[in-house]
Amino acid sequence: MSSSTASLMALAVLLVTGVALEVSARGGHDRATAGQALGAAMRTTPGRAIVLAAWIWLGLHFLAR
Repeated sequence: MSSSTASLMALAVLLVTGVALEVSARGGHDRATAGQALGAAMRTTPGRAIVLAAWIWLGLHFLAR
């Protein structure tokens, strides 16, 4: 298995897990939705810094080609 195949499989697993957690949260279970979690993170300065760093990392790795 090549490294690109492994990377795509790992990304697919993360995506499916995220969707499953979001569906579970919206189904009435005791979990925060992605929007609620992001909203909670954006209420604090360290949370905003982490969200900004995540956006920068995503932009550099996936959008800057």
